[in-house]
Amino acid sequence: MAAITFDARKLTGPLNELVKVQIPETSRLALNEALFATQKRLKDEANKIFDNPGPTPFTLNSFKYDKGKIEDKRVVGRAYVRDDAPGGNAPSRYLNPQIRGGPAYQTRFSRRLMHHTAVVQIDGRRTTAQQPGTMMSPSASKKVRRNRYGNMSQGQYTQILTALSGGASSADLLVNGDVMASQRDQSYTYLDELALDHPYFKNRLSSYGQKPGIYKIERTANSNPRGPRRLTRFYRVMTERSIKTYQPKFRFFEISEETVTKEFVQRFQRRILR
Repeated sequence: MAAITFDARKLTGPLNELVKVQIPETSRLALNEALFATQKRLKDEANKIFDNPGPTPFTLNSFKYDKGKIEDKRVVGRAYVRDDAPGGNAPSRYLNPQIRGGPAYQTRFSRRLMHHTAVVQIDGRRTTAQQPGTMMSPSASKKVRRNRYGNMSQGQYTQILTALSGGASSADLLVNGDVMASQRDQSYTYLDELALDHPYFKNRLSSYGQKPGIYKIERTANSNPRGPRRLTRFYRVMTERSIKTYQPKFRFFEISEETVTKEFVQRFQRRILR
């Protein structure tokens, strides 16, 4: 947290008694205007810094400020990043590596994969659907359903967790030469490096495969009467990678300090000296 202090006497010079009485309220109004300008600049900077995909409205609207109030002859206010998100990821946490640097934030989705999934691999090994020290990111596959902001849709995240949480997935063990089928035509599974080396997958992975991650399973009718009734294909929709470490690139504290300082001084002097 960065703190900025202003001394009204240094900003104005000699004042009469009437103007001195007006200083607290004038300071409060000037600070509110400065904080509003800071919020706008933070949003503008986020739009420039975060691209491919760009920031969502939820992220942009996470830049908040508390209006100035008078406490013990001082006027105080603050600019901050929202630190709560019922049912989601708090912006203050997932933006922190971009502001201060450090490892990428592990989202609720990642934590669920690591602690609440149990996927049986094709050779009978039981594992969680994400390994410690890794993170999942959507792949470039056309099987990734994206929202208007370029991110994987929330509905697909939910479907993946539903398929993988609390037990074996619908593609876990070989049964009569094929992966055990579910009653649904489409589902998801997690494949690690050892599973990908199994001969079963060599001819069933899509061209976009061969990396550990979460795969979408699609079963289609086989037009060849001599072959199996259904064909099974696996499409990687999420790729497992080492956790990314960020260098600070979003100048939250610097922008806040620069903007509040400039805007407050200008607006205070304009109000008090007019």
